[in-house]
Amino acid sequence: MRMYFTLIMAIIGFIGLCLPALAANQPARVVTVGAPATEIVFALGAGATVVATDTTSTWPDAVGNLPKVGYMRTLASEGIISLKPDLIVAVENAGPVAVLEDLRALGISVMVLPSLDQLENLPDAISRTATALGRIDEGAELIAKVMADIASIQHLAGANHAKIAFLMAVGHGQPLSAGRNTTADEIIGLVGGENAMAGYDGFKPVSPEIIAADTSDYVLVPQSTLDQFGGIDGIMHHPSLGLHKAVQAGHVVTVSASTILGFGPRSATEIRELAAKLQTVAASNPNPNLNLNPSTSSVSNP
Repeated sequence: MRMYFTLIMAIIGFIGLCLPALAANQPARVVTVGAPATEIVFALGAGATVVATDTTSTWPDAVGNLPKVGYMRTLASEGIISLKPDLIVAVENAGPVAVLEDLRALGISVMVLPSLDQLENLPDAISRTATALGRIDEGAELIAKVMADIASIQHLAGANHAKIAFLMAVGHGQPLSAGRNTTADEIIGLVGGENAMAGYDGFKPVSPEIIAADTSDYVLVPQSTLDQFGGIDGIMHHPSLGLHKAVQAGHVVTVSASTILGFGPRSATEIRELAAKLQTVAASNPNPNLNLNPSTSSVSNP
């Protein structure tokens, strides 16, 4: 990890030599596509240049007043062109690809970030974005903070060996769980846990019977699910989620919905805090299924 950090900082230092040339060509009208891309641009202090975002971008609050270019995977070139952007910063799975190619053909700079379903790619994504925006110093500072969070997560994870299931309520349908190759699976692994649903890929609906039979120590839910049902008590009384033994014990931990969409700068801090809280609980309660006070295990992240 130290060698990786040194390499990143060396690259930033080299780019810094070209800063005067970059400053002259800083983009003035930026469109961001994907919640992590939007978060990175704002975290670099370039929010004033953003003229539109996609519909998955909900942070910071200022994006609520910006025009929307649609869902990140179903973009239309006409609406984006009308905004006269000189840079589009997009997450890996944005598209359709043909639309992005059309925009490039018109002379619009389109930068697609590396996959932000893996936290280890976040420093590279920040570095690329900082370079494109001409914000090298801000990028170096943000990368240093993210790298410190990642190092802390790795240290804390060694004490966490809990079995964790991810559940997300969507409307009135069956809850979704998360298997391999998902951001939820990545989060569980990062904090040292074992994903109870690792037997399949992707996000899948899960039946009440499976929820009731699962023996995970914790249930991880998006904060939006917790808010939707009015907190821990609401989750406990949910007809499906409330069947889980960990939910009934109050062993519910959360991450923000934006982190489930992909990892941005806030995600690193959020996962570090989750790992620290799980470590604290593990230290005082080696078996989280026994006599754990719900008030000590319920985690509600902003």
